[in-house]
Amino acid sequence: MNRTVAIWTLLISIAINIHANTSEIAAKSAFVSFANATPQSRHQADSIMQYVIEEASLYANAISGYNAEIYIKGRTEILRRNWLMQYAHHLVPIDRKKPNTIFEIVSESEYEAPNLYHHNFKALNGNVVPRGQKQREILTFFNLNIYAPTIYEEAIITPVGQKAFRYYEFNLEEITEIDEGYIYKIRFLPKIRSQKLVSGDLYIRSDEWRIEKIDMHGRYDFAEFNIEIAFGDQFGQLILPNKANLFVRYQLLGNTIESHYHSSFKYTSVQWIRKEEKKNGKREWKSLDLTKYYTLSSDSIPFIQEDAYWAEKRDEALSEEDEHVYSINYDKASPKTKDSTKTDYLKLTEKLASTISYDMQSTRIRYSGLLNPLQLGYSSRSGISYRQQLRITKTFKNDRQLLFKPEVGYLFKRKELYAKLLTEMHYLPEKKGYVQLTIANDNQTYSSRMKHEINEHLKDSLFDFSDLNLDYYRHYYIDLRNNIELSNGLELYTGVSYHYRDPVTKKKIVNPGELIEDLIDEHFYDFIPVIGLSYTPRQFYRMNGKKKEYVRSYYPTMSIEVAKGIPGVFNSMGNYTRVEADIHQSLKLGLLKRFNYHISAGMFTQKESSLYFADFQYFSRRNFPESWDERIGGVFHTLRREWYNASDKYAQAHLMYESPFILMNLFDKKASKHVLSERLYLGQLWTPALPSYTEVGYGFGNAIFNIAVFAGFAKTDFERFGVRFTFELE
Repeated sequence: MNRTVAIWTLLISIAINIHANTSEIAAKSAFVSFANATPQSRHQADSIMQYVIEEASLYANAISGYNAEIYIKGRTEILRRNWLMQYAHHLVPIDRKKPNTIFEIVSESEYEAPNLYHHNFKALNGNVVPRGQKQREILTFFNLNIYAPTIYEEAIITPVGQKAFRYYEFNLEEITEIDEGYIYKIRFLPKIRSQKLVSGDLYIRSDEWRIEKIDMHGRYDFAEFNIEIAFGDQFGQLILPNKANLFVRYQLLGNTIESHYHSSFKYTSVQWIRKEEKKNGKREWKSLDLTKYYTLSSDSIPFIQEDAYWAEKRDEALSEEDEHVYSINYDKASPKTKDSTKTDYLKLTEKLASTISYDMQSTRIRYSGLLNPLQLGYSSRSGISYRQQLRITKTFKNDRQLLFKPEVGYLFKRKELYAKLLTEMHYLPEKKGYVQLTIANDNQTYSSRMKHEINEHLKDSLFDFSDLNLDYYRHYYIDLRNNIELSNGLELYTGVSYHYRDPVTKKKIVNPGELIEDLIDEHFYDFIPVIGLSYTPRQFYRMNGKKKEYVRSYYPTMSIEVAKGIPGVFNSMGNYTRVEADIHQSLKLGLLKRFNYHISAGMFTQKESSLYFADFQYFSRRNFPESWDERIGGVFHTLRREWYNASDKYAQAHLMYESPFILMNLFDKKASKHVLSERLYLGQLWTPALPSYTEVGYGFGNAIFNIAVFAGFAKTDFERFGVRFTFELE
C-alpha cells in the first residue's frame, strides 16, 4: 500500500481497529497536561499501570475469533482550500470536487487470530460511493488491537505495552467507585515528542485491570487526531470494541479538511483462546499463505436508501449536520457560472501539475504529470533531476496482465537524458511468470583498456580522474527476460541482452600514459545471455485473485546471477563471464526499530581475451534519487561514478538502522513531531582499484519527503559530502 493509503489508514485504523469505541468528538487539543500531578499520584498511577500492562499481554492474544456486524458513518468537509489542494489530495483521501460528503456502510466481518480479517460489505448509503481502494481503507482501521505494544504495523507505540514506561509517564487523575470496585482515570503523556507516541486518558477497571475506555490525542504528519474508544459491557465482549469515534483535522499547504468517523459493533459470536498442550514437542509451522489476511468482499454493494433499514442499523440518530450533507447531490450537473473560465483554467493546471489516473474497464492508465513538482529529486552528485513516467496496464482473463511503462528523466547538472521503454507480460501470475522487454540507455562508461593506466595513477596520492580524460561511451541496450517461480520463494530468470556503445566525442588526451591510445571512432557490441536464481526461505505470500504477491519472510533473500559474453553474434566482441551474488534482509529490533543489511560481490572472468565494460548489476550508479523505501542496499551516494567501472571485481556491504528516536528529538523538539522515522547508514566498498571506501549517512523522513546527508572516506581520508532529497508522494 502506498504512502497515500498508509496515512489515511493509520489515522482511521488507529481509531476503531485498536479495539475501539467513541462518542461524538469536537475538535480537541492534541496536548494534555499533568495539571494536578503530585509524586504520590504518579506513584499510584505507575502501580496501577504495572497491573494493566501485565494483563494487557494476556488480553492481546485472548481472542481466537469473532463474527460481528459493523456499522460505519463517515463525514468529511473541506473548510479551507486553495489551488494547492491538487497536491494535498495525495495525503488526504478526499474527492476535491466534493467538499462536503457523507456515507454509511454496514459490513459483516470475521476475525481469526492472529490477524486474519475478512470484511463483507452488505449495504451502502450516502452522497458519495466509496469504491475500490477507499473501501479497503475504510475497514483497515478495524484490524488493530489496543492491548498490543504497537498498532498499525508499528506506526504508534501504545501506553500499555511491556516497554510503555520507557516512552510514557502516567498520573492518577480521578477515582470513581463502582459496585465491582473502582475505575481509575490515568493520564498518559509521552516523555519525548514523536509522532510515534500519543497522549490522553485511560479508564481502568480495578476488578480485571482492563481498559474500559481510552481517549487518545496525537499527530500524524500534518494531521491532528482524537480517538475515543469504549469497550464492551457484556460478558464475553469486555475487551472488544463497542463503539468508536475518530476526529481528524488535516492542515497542510493552506488547506483545512476535517473528518468525523463513527462506528458500532454487534457481535454474533466470540471465540476465546484455550491453552493446548504442545503436540509431541514439535514446532508448528504457520501457513505461508496469507490470502485471507485483511481481505474484503465488495464487488456489488447494494445501495440502500430506505429509512427503516438504516434506523435499525444506526446506534444513534443522524445529526442535523448529517442530514444537511445528505441533501447535497453531487450527481446533478452544476450550471455554468461567471467563474467557469477560471475553473477550467484551474482544471487544466491541475492536470499538468499532478498525477493523472484513468480506469477504463480492464485498462488502467497512470501519468506522472507534465509539470508535476513531485517528480523532482536532488542529489549532490547529479544535481536536480526530473522524471516523467507513464504506466498503462491491461488486464486479461485469469489476471494475466500486459504492462507498458515508458519513462524519461533528465539530470540538469550533468545535462544527461535517460529514457527507458519497458513492456511486461504476466502470462502465469500464480507462478510469478512474466516476460519482460526493456529498451533503454544507461550510464556513460569507459572500457577495460583504461584499467592499467588507472592502477598506475593510483600510486599518486594526488590522483584525479579528470587527469585521464577517460574514453566515455554512450550505452544503449535491449534486454529480454523471462521470470518464473520454481517453488515458493525460489525464482529462476533467464534472458539475453544486446548492448551498443558509441564514443561520446573525440578528445585529445593531456599527458597520455604509455598504455593510453588516442580515442578512435570505435563502436562496441555485446551479446550476453544471462541466468539467475533468487531464493527466500519460508516466503509468506498472498493470492490477489490469480496473482501471487510476496509479503514477507523472516529469512534473508539470496541471489546469484551469471552472464556470458558471446563473440561473433550480431558483431558482438565480448568474450567474458560476469558472476555476482547478493544477500539481504530486513530485521525488526523491537518496537519501531529495524536493521537492514545488504552484502554483494561480483567479478569478471575470462576477460583477458577481449575488451569489456565493467558494468555490474548489484554495484551500479543510480541516476535518480529513490524513495524512502528504496531497495535495501547497493547504493553509494558520494562515490564518483568513475569508480563503478574502474575494477573487474568488487565486494560491498551496506547497513541501515532505523528508529523514530535517534537525533531529531535531541536537537529540535518542535521539528521532531513532523518526523516519522530516522535512519543511520553505513556502506563499505572494496575493489582492487579502491581498496577501502566508507560512506556514513543520516536521514529522516515522513510521508511527504525524505532527506539524507552522507560523507565519503577513502580509507581514513575525507573525500566528499553528499545530500539526497526526494518526495514520497506519487
